[in-house]
Amino acid sequence: DGRQIIAEVDYSSAPETIYEGAIYMVQAAPYQVERLDWEGRKAYVRPTRVDYYTDAVVYTRLKILENFAERALPQARVAHGEVHLVKRFAGYKKIRYYTHDNVGYGNIHLPDQEMHTTALWWEIRPGELERAFVSRQQALDGFLGAAYALHHVAALQCMSEPNDLGRAVGDGDGRWFATLGAGGRGQMRDVSGDELAPDHQGVFRPAVFLYDAYPGGIGLSEPLFHAQRDVVSGALDLVSRCGCRYGCPACVGPVLASDEERGYSPRALTLTVLGLLRDGTVDRAAEA
Repeated sequence: DGRQIIAEVDYSSAPETIYEGAIYMVQAAPYQVERLDWEGRKAYVRPTRVDYYTDAVVYTRLKILENFAERALPQARVAHGEVHLVKRFAGYKKIRYYTHDNVGYGNIHLPDQEMHTTALWWEIRPGELERAFVSRQQALDGFLGAAYALHHVAALQCMSEPNDLGRAVGDGDGRWFATLGAGGRGQMRDVSGDELAPDHQGVFRPAVFLYDAYPGGIGLSEPLFHAQRDVVSGALDLVSRCGCRYGCPACVGPVLASDEERGYSPRALTLTVLGLLRDGTVDRAAEA
């Protein structure tokens, strides 16, 4: 029938790369996924010529199952243990080449992926958050920036690929998780994926998770727990020494809104969170 196998994708990556409508690159040639036979483990693609690529929108939430070890910090705590991870593939964005404009959305109809793995996580005491931040929205943006910096520094320090570690921001009980919205601001979402208003919730106890991105864990989170101070200090150096003004993909992630649009600096909020995670000292971004 003229069909041929052009590539193979590992099972865990398939929902993020070969969903129906995805643009899949093989040796710099774009293919569009026409149909995904999830049960049969086959994706049917055709060559295409489009001026965009696709990026999956993935919601990740974790629930703490067991603490293996815990360490108190002046205004926070860090712990290591077992977590239950749920990944939901909500849809995908079409991003134009070169300009990176968002030119459309699509839905992904695939089951959630679940696994047990190991992780380390940091939490700041709720009272300290109220003293350090004007609003919960600002705290949420700071936590997302801190998670981005911690993730990349941790992968470097344990000499692993960034994909071997995952990162997430959310509630330790798995009631909500945080994600970066289309406007470049953090969003709280519940277990069904519906958006929540941060300031209208009860207890606000955000945590930064770094987890082994493989079932059962592969032994990265425990040594990172013992070296957590070096990880936080490295993230502080990364963000504070970056040459940007308000935050960029090199330090706090792909923030889209400028300081003028937000009214505050994502970089400064990230430094505040990291300072509290290290020793309670609130670091501020240097004036540009």
